[in-house]
Amino acid sequence: MTAISSANNAALLILQQTNASLLPNKQQAGKSAADTIAAIANGVSSQTSAVKAQASSAINNALLDVKQSNDGIVSSALDFLDSGNFKTSDAGVTDVIKKLINDDGNKFASLVKAEKAKNPSISDDNAIANAIQRLIRDNRSKFGNGEFVIGFQLGNGGAIISNIEDKNGNSTSKTLAAGLKTAQSSLIEAGMIISRSDGSNTDELKMASAMLTNSNFGKALNDVAAWNDKWRDAFGF
Repeated sequence: MTAISSANNAALLILQQTNASLLPNKQQAGKSAADTIAAIANGVSSQTSAVKAQASSAINNALLDVKQSNDGIVSSALDFLDSGNFKTSDAGVTDVIKKLINDDGNKFASLVKAEKAKNPSISDDNAIANAIQRLIRDNRSKFGNGEFVIGFQLGNGGAIISNIEDKNGNSTSKTLAAGLKTAQSSLIEAGMIISRSDGSNTDELKMASAMLTNSNFGKALNDVAAWNDKWRDAFGF
């Protein structure tokens, strides 16, 4: 049995009084000082182990919840890709997207969750569609060199048409959008000239009129709309 020196008597007394609740009264009455300390130590150790076990269980449950959530997102995305709600101008694109998702489902799920965090009201299929576009652009080298078009039909009746750029970053939709932006800028500038003119500077007004004519804003706007309509029709959206 472990000996208790007289120097520790005061500490032992305090320890016994402070931790009396850790041992049943009947056990306290028949135990030596050393046995009491051992029992208290064992009790504390047992409580610590229980807390650790509880924390470990909570962590495991949380990880399981995350895994189940991620697995659900991956499953929904793969189902979306196999449905008639996803279309592409390049038949090989779908298999590459599926492989990327299957290779790192957690990463893809994080992209979807980021979309939901950024816009809590976004629908699940819209968040998945946005995440797929991001996934493609983050892994552009794994696709072909040329541009291609993908489309998503959403449950709310809307649709997303996305033109993925070629390996050099060029695409038809980007060119059309740049043309529309230039035409819009000319239109705005001409409008500002006319609005601030008092009519006395006829040369300035003539220049503004020429800018309006040459801006081709109407044509540029129609070209963008026609491109979108073309792919909506092609995809059956």
